[in-house]
Amino acid sequence: MIYCPFFPKNRDNTYTLAPLFYHLSRLCLGITIEAEGTEHLESYEGGYILSPNHQSSLDTMCIARIWPHRAIILMKKSLMYVPFFGWAAYLSGHEFITRKSGASNEVRDHMNIINERIKKERLRVCVFPEGTRNKAFDGKMLPFKKGGFHMAQQCQSPVVPVVIYIPPSVYDGKNWVFNSGVIRMKVLEPVSTVGLKPEDVTELTNSVQTKMQATLDELSKRA
Repeated sequence: MIYCPFFPKNRDNTYTLAPLFYHLSRLCLGITIEAEGTEHLESYEGGYILSPNHQSSLDTMCIARIWPHRAIILMKKSLMYVPFFGWAAYLSGHEFITRKSGASNEVRDHMNIINERIKKERLRVCVFPEGTRNKAFDGKMLPFKKGGFHMAQQCQSPVVPVVIYIPPSVYDGKNWVFNSGVIRMKVLEPVSTVGLKPEDVTELTNSVQTKMQATLDELSKRA
C-alpha cells in the first residue's frame, strides 16, 4: 500500500513486491516453498494464461514465490473492496470481473479488452481454473471452469499450468491450523493453443486438468 500509490496501475508492482511478501510470510509462518519448472514462466516471451490450482489462503504466498513479469490476476470484483488487499490489487493493475447476474455483456466487453492486452502488451493473466478453493481437502481438484481456456484460445496464447501441493502437516484446512514445513509446487510446460478453435476448448480444459491432477498426485507422494 505504501509503494503502489507512487506507481498506480503499474502491472509490475506485484512483480516488484512479491519477493518481499514471500520472504516475510516465510519468516512469519516458518513455511518454505520448493518450486520446480520456474524456467517455463519466461520460456515464452508473449502473453499467456497462468493456471494454478486453488487449495487455501497459502496459495497467495505460493504464487508470490514464482510471480512472472507483466502479470496480473483476474479476480471477482467484490475483492476490490477488501481493505488493503483490494486497494493494493487495484493499484497494481489487477483486473476485477463482476459476477452479477445479467451482466454478461459487461463481462464480455471487459474480457475482450483483456484479450487485446494479452496480445498487444504480452500480458500474463493468472486465472484459477477451479474458480474457488476445494474445501473438501481430499487431494482432488474441483472441475475446471473454461473461462481462462477460452481466453487462451481466443488469443492463441499458451496455458502455463502451476500445481501447488500443501501437505496436511503444514495446513489443516478443517481446523484452520498452520504449521511450519515445506510446500511443493511445479510449473508445467506451456500448453500451446495455436490452431485451436472454440469447439476445442472443452478438450483443452480436460487435458490440462488431467495433467495437473497427475502432477498433484506425484507431489503428494514426495511428502
